[in-house]
Amino acid sequence: MNPSTTPKVLKMPPTMLRAQGIVMRYGPRTAVSEVDLEVRPGEILGLLGPNGAGKTTLLRRLAGLLPGHAGTVQIGAGQIGAGDLDGGDPAVDPGARARIGYLPEDPPLYPDDIAHQYVAYLAGLSGVPRGRRKAAAAEALERVGAEKLAGRLIGRLSKGQRQRVALAGAIVHGPDVLLLDEPSEGLDPRQMVALRTLLADLKKKASIVFSTHLLAEAQAVCDRVVVIDLGRIVLDRPTGAAVTANRLRVEVTGAPAADVRAALLAVPGVSAVDGPGGGGVPPGTVCTVTSPAVAEAIAADVCGRGWKLRQLAPARDDLEAAFLAAVAGTLSVAAPAAIVGGTPPGPRAT
Repeated sequence: MNPSTTPKVLKMPPTMLRAQGIVMRYGPRTAVSEVDLEVRPGEILGLLGPNGAGKTTLLRRLAGLLPGHAGTVQIGAGQIGAGDLDGGDPAVDPGARARIGYLPEDPPLYPDDIAHQYVAYLAGLSGVPRGRRKAAAAEALERVGAEKLAGRLIGRLSKGQRQRVALAGAIVHGPDVLLLDEPSEGLDPRQMVALRTLLADLKKKASIVFSTHLLAEAQAVCDRVVVIDLGRIVLDRPTGAAVTANRLRVEVTGAPAADVRAALLAVPGVSAVDGPGGGGVPPGTVCTVTSPAVAEAIAADVCGRGWKLRQLAPARDDLEAAFLAAVAGTLSVAAPAAIVGGTPPGPRAT
């Protein structure tokens, strides 16, 4: 075969966790409906959604605590070129389940237990060898900033302190995948900053999925966010610099809006123009570009036509607006369309 005609084999991005077609029901109610989700190695994925959207139910299924009514969950090798996912479904495979660390929204702590003993106990349940359990528990407590709580009764700890002890139990065995349900619940501002630092450190060796109601927290910590509503994914997008790098906020006056939009779309490197209507191009208009360097071409084109360029700057990542649009059904994604065109998944679930 001629080498020039040999088809190139593209390496797919590695996957640490993959969920396909997940369906979860409680009696006649569908809590999670046809959810597909992939998490890459070293990625922090934020799971957002209104109360009762299905976030906790989905996390329990990913952790293998619930069997589900349809769909599969697999743990991946996490290495480029490693082939297909090498792990089984945590719901039926104890080996796959042992590679997951799970922090529930309301951790089952024993009030009469000592913090260090509790974490060491969880280490044993997670497969840590007996001779390593005490050291692993001490290390986990130190990583979450709870080493001074090691000898204290759990029942005498504050809510934030109990949360840190529970988090130590979730990471004590060095899991490949970490699932956290509202991990910042009960933490004070200083502890929340420490949590962000910890997650940044944990992602070096693990993939992390955590649910939260705090959009600012998700924006500060996550590489990507998924919004779930009525059991379906309605938004999947990157956050922070990954969003703003190729989006420019533009304000132009001196010409009809239609003319300015047409001119912007004609600039090489501009792939989309969106924003509110009105005379000229108002401050809310955003251009999606192939690279930040396209800004110079936009400025040259606008000024060359004699129009006034009032603003040309990187667009702020407005996660709040994207979230509200998604849960309101106004965002143009497949999931809301499926809800509109099909059978609603039923009442909300936790």
